[in-house]
Amino acid sequence: MKQTIQLTPRLRAAADWVPEGARLCDVGTDHAHLPAALLLEGKISRAIASDIRPGPLSRAEATVRRYGLEDQVELRLCPGLEGIAPGEADAVTIFGMGGEMILHILEAAPWTKQGVRLILQPQRSQPELRRWLAANGYAVRRERVVREGARWYALLLAEGGQEAPLSPAEELAGRPAHWVREPERLEALRALVEKNEKLLRGLERSAKPEDAPRRVWLQQAQEELTQWLREAPRWLADGET
Repeated sequence: MKQTIQLTPRLRAAADWVPEGARLCDVGTDHAHLPAALLLEGKISRAIASDIRPGPLSRAEATVRRYGLEDQVELRLCPGLEGIAPGEADAVTIFGMGGEMILHILEAAPWTKQGVRLILQPQRSQPELRRWLAANGYAVRRERVVREGARWYALLLAEGGQEAPLSPAEELAGRPAHWVREPERLEALRALVEKNEKLLRGLERSAKPEDAPRRVWLQQAQEELTQWLREAPRWLADGET
């Protein structure tokens, strides 16, 4: 019987975006479930599984051995992409890290702008990551949302290219033109608007001068997000783009 690995919703969403026949580098791989699953499915040709800590890399090695993938997966102990040479991967997945950590990884690997598909899942600091990508020669092509437990997660598909400056709402939630038009988006938008309302109430009570710029930025974002929320049912009816 053919071996398979059941992926979490986030990892399955990422797997859908990995190109056929790709050489994948999975940064912060932990158990190496994503590259192992894609190799077992025959979707990718080879993989590099990297992690900064020996513990997760030993778990990755256990997965590789369990499924007999030693000839197709290379394990690298390194921070981010520092141990990966240009040309070794044409698809890179970076999951489970803050947006600022992800941007630092990409900043140290400018070769990722050249024909590499990036699949990113920032745990936090999404505005900082989107802002940095747009200002540093990367373009987001697609975005989707995935729910695991009580949390919503954003997945970004990016590559080297030009991106116009983002509005505050686009920094928070991405450009609607890039969204996968899925029913989950409406629920995720509602949750984001509700979260922002709570943040705004706290900022409005704050007397700290440094909170004033963030309050203005968040107010601008909230106005645009609320408009998107009103329009979302109509364009969701048009189906996925």
